[in-house]
Amino acid sequence: MQRHRNCWINVFFRLALVSTVLIVPVTVPAANTEPTQAGQKITRPQVDWPVLPTDLQKKLNKALADQAQQNGQSAPEWHTRWLNADGLPLFTNRLILSDSPYLLEHAHNPVNWYAYGPEALAAAKAQNKPIFISIGYASCHWCHVMARESFESVAVARELNRNFIAVKVDRQQQPALDQRYQIAVALVNQGQSGWPASVFALPDGRPFFTQLYQPEPSFLATLKNVHDAWQTQRPEVTKDAIKLTTLMRQVLDQQAKAAKLDDSVLVKTVNALNGQFDPFQGGFGDGTKFPQATRLLFLLDWLARAQSYSMHPNEAGGVSTAQAKAVQNELVLTLNHMARGGLFDQIGGGFFRYSTTPDWQVPHFEKMAYDQAMLAQTYLKAGLVLGDAHDWQVAERTLDFVIRDMSAADGGFIAALSADSAVGQQAGAAKEEGYFYTWTPAQVAAVLPPDEARLAERYWSITASGNVDGRSVPHRSDGPTEVFLAKVEGMSLSAFTAKMAAIRAKLESARRLRPKPARDDNRILGWNGLLIEALADGGRLLGAPRFIDAAQKAAEFIDTNMRLPDGTLAHSYYRGVASGRANLADHADYALGLVALYDATGKAQWLRAAKKQAQIIAQDFAAANGGFYDHKALRTKIDGGVLNLPSRPIDDGAEPAGNAQALALLLALAARTDDAAYQEAAERMLASFSGLIARDPTDFTGLLAGLSDLRHGPVGSLAFAGKGNIRIEAVRTAEHTAEIRLNFTAPWHSNAHDASPGLIPTAIKVSPDASVRQIDYPLGKKVKLAFSDQPLNLYTGTQVLDMKLNPHVSGPIRITVQIQACSDAICLAPEDLSIWLPL
Repeated sequence: MQRHRNCWINVFFRLALVSTVLIVPVTVPAANTEPTQAGQKITRPQVDWPVLPTDLQKKLNKALADQAQQNGQSAPEWHTRWLNADGLPLFTNRLILSDSPYLLEHAHNPVNWYAYGPEALAAAKAQNKPIFISIGYASCHWCHVMARESFESVAVARELNRNFIAVKVDRQQQPALDQRYQIAVALVNQGQSGWPASVFALPDGRPFFTQLYQPEPSFLATLKNVHDAWQTQRPEVTKDAIKLTTLMRQVLDQQAKAAKLDDSVLVKTVNALNGQFDPFQGGFGDGTKFPQATRLLFLLDWLARAQSYSMHPNEAGGVSTAQAKAVQNELVLTLNHMARGGLFDQIGGGFFRYSTTPDWQVPHFEKMAYDQAMLAQTYLKAGLVLGDAHDWQVAERTLDFVIRDMSAADGGFIAALSADSAVGQQAGAAKEEGYFYTWTPAQVAAVLPPDEARLAERYWSITASGNVDGRSVPHRSDGPTEVFLAKVEGMSLSAFTAKMAAIRAKLESARRLRPKPARDDNRILGWNGLLIEALADGGRLLGAPRFIDAAQKAAEFIDTNMRLPDGTLAHSYYRGVASGRANLADHADYALGLVALYDATGKAQWLRAAKKQAQIIAQDFAAANGGFYDHKALRTKIDGGVLNLPSRPIDDGAEPAGNAQALALLLALAARTDDAAYQEAAERMLASFSGLIARDPTDFTGLLAGLSDLRHGPVGSLAFAGKGNIRIEAVRTAEHTAEIRLNFTAPWHSNAHDASPGLIPTAIKVSPDASVRQIDYPLGKKVKLAFSDQPLNLYTGTQVLDMKLNPHVSGPIRITVQIQACSDAICLAPEDLSIWLPL
């Protein structure tokens, strides 16, 4: 199987690289012949290890002793093969003082690593050396490969220690730094960026050359050639750094003339995305497939509006039934292939990071917190818009996986599960990517009786040849249908489904006995916010209180533990230490999670907390030219180097852009409060980015979803009228019955359905019309108001409208609620709000 040699992202900038950036010719030396057996006890090799200051050496010695004591007698994993006769590391560098799980993995390399910061920059300046910056994260498979091959190599360590200041960066703990260097990586590497990233920089941090993963011989050649260029071509290297940094600034802070944003921009985006769809396997493109949840959510949102004809035909260019049907078919194809393929863990639930094959069958086996959140939200919305119960089953299994396998013992959710796991139970066993998740027929037969084993192998395409290194990734994308297999087994479909669930449970229990992938126990604020939102929404839509409880506990953990000494929120939390100032995405993601908790529980404390986060964003991150910077330092200029390159993140990746989330927050608060400032801020924000959006809309689907919400209202089962004083929710109570629940905040009310003469009644319309056979409205209550001579027939407090559904109708049901909100003193304009009935 072909494997990708970095944990990569694909970024194509709208800016051509025209520079003389150093291109290093690679001369491959003879392969290193050092011993490679894990844990081998050998004499400390000569790697030009420096004499460290006495105080620093004492700190390192104490940290090593503490680490050994924590490890105890249980075969500690030092992440190095350089051990002494007592089984302790021969090398300990500054990274042992870090609170980053990724940096700690490199604390015993024979490389004299620094963490990125003032000490490293000062050392580079004092020693007149270039900086080598290695960026990765704890669950990155190819980061681990490069660590074993290169950063454990004596030859590489000697070259780095002698000629460079070697710096490690955890992209999860320093996302602003990673973002800026990833742009440099993409500019040098034809649009590709990812991890591990190797950046060569001037002593002040400005990059002049970058690479992605390289095997040890090529990497060693690169080090020698960069050193030669530093010694003999310093002026040219400096010029390259200046040019590359200038290009980075242009990419980070792009400008475009303001443009009109209307529904035609949404249709333009849909048409462009249609052209990128794989018509056979779904997804975008025809190579490596990322889920791209923000795009899928945008398309689901657009489809819901197109089906409801809420878009303006003149602006939209005439949204046709055929166009809407084409988008629907593409979404169904993609969502089914992702959920039935190897991208989804068929046995344990949850999604892997991406598929290495176009058919979604062979994934890259990392499991990231943000992917679980974004894809759970995608399948929740798909259930509403497409009306397929299977989508909600996928969302439910994903959220159950999160609670079971990504919950931290002391609170919150961990960042990731590694792709690698040990092959066998013995100490020091080799690790392979995906071994924990893959199966052979023999392993299935060892768990199940023969008839169940045969069925499991057929159902999940587990074969003797396999599809990854002789093993099989369980998948359903090319196997027989459940209906066919149920018929072959002589069972009803429901009985067959129950049987396969029982078989899956047996396999999952057996799999838990295998050595598990390593956990990245870092708690990232923004990623926890995304999961809180997904869990709260999932709990509300699915009627699953366990998800809402988990979301509330995570929010309480954050509020109590993830704070810096000055009381502000921290970006990350690891081993009891909160560190790093929260960035724009952290605050926005967390605030949206709090809004979802308010929606799920009705507790005003969560809405107040969300409003507080919006206030912090406005105070600490606002950019003079509109929108928000990604980190507070850009307002205070407290950081130097590349961190001072201004960035207003609007491009969506695996995670939604910080500004897109901030826009979503402003619109959510505008709907739920009577503060007009939120919507005004949202409108200004979209105007500031309008030129960029109109020019390349497919890059900004998160912002476009906000534009759609602003123009047409959100897509969901919940809406707010009367400046947040009336909550309207559609709830499925049984297979063929539903309720529309109206909750009024005193003194707000609406006219009853049997309204007093001359007044606008509260009423609902259902699409498709045939889906409902009866609607029962509650009777209004006669209330005497100061401005009326006669008592009026009103709805106040809590009101329930009962609906009886036709059993033969399937698919999504959209409900339009006509309502006019009034207080004792004023009536607002009538509103027509669309909500979708849950499955």
